[in-house]
Amino acid sequence: MTNTPAPAVPWRALMWTVLPPVGALLLRAALRERTDEATASLQALGVAVQVSTPGEAMWAASKPFVFTLVVLGALIAALYFGLRTSIRRHGWPRVVPWVQRGWLVLWLLVAAALLLNHLNRTGRQPQAPQQAEVMLVREVAPSQRNLGGADLYLKVPGEAEPLHVLAEGQRPAAYPLKSQVRLQPEVGRWWGRWGSVAPLGAPPAAGAAAGVAPARESAPGG
Repeated sequence: MTNTPAPAVPWRALMWTVLPPVGALLLRAALRERTDEATASLQALGVAVQVSTPGEAMWAASKPFVFTLVVLGALIAALYFGLRTSIRRHGWPRVVPWVQRGWLVLWLLVAAALLLNHLNRTGRQPQAPQQAEVMLVREVAPSQRNLGGADLYLKVPGEAEPLHVLAEGQRPAAYPLKSQVRLQPEVGRWWGRWGSVAPLGAPPAAGAAAGVAPARESAPGG
């Protein structure tokens, strides 16, 4: 009876496959450890989308997700057909090194994006506080991503369009329609805007006075 040798474990291929995403995940965890409470609780400050029908509201909310799916689908299709064509022309052994390099470059780009995003948020600069008027307010339920709170649409002097920001952990009743609020905007090192809001009569947060966004509030009952 002839013993058939066990197939060799492709350790090199496994390393090329596993190590790049593991390295990116470790970098993400390390950057999270270096992120302070104020940076973790930043709320995006953006132009409010004007809608007049429920259909327009649904499209405005789902547009980023749909756009992401379309881009990912196009990339996957291009990679699939391009890889299949390359294998037919040159054979799998010649294509493998290019696949490995492409996989490594992909995760290097992910790591670079994580690092740039971290530097952009931690290097943000506060702008002068502004007084704004509440145009619309609605309650946002807590989720895994945030503590919920009051979703505010604000009329800000000097801005052509209303601005939108979440007052995380705060009650909508604290922001009646047409009331005045204090908006503390911040800009990223290279891109993006964030903001924190408080009723006009409330004292400014210690973090905002020092040029740092206020710390995350505790969830009710937490």
